[in-house]
Amino acid sequence: MEKQAKREKKLAEKKAKREAKEGPKKEVEAEKVLDASRPITLDFLTNPDKE
Repeated sequence: MEKQAKREKKLAEKKAKREAKEGPKKEVEAEKVLDASRPITLDFLTNPDKE
């Protein structure tokens, strides 16, 4: 039981350290809305992040 408690404590410390390093979690980003005036191209379908 002591080993398990020690392990859980160590994992919690690691998690806290990692979260502090990364900073606060961002909320889900707003979804990108497609522009109706722009045609959908093959390039857009294969690589939508490219702008």
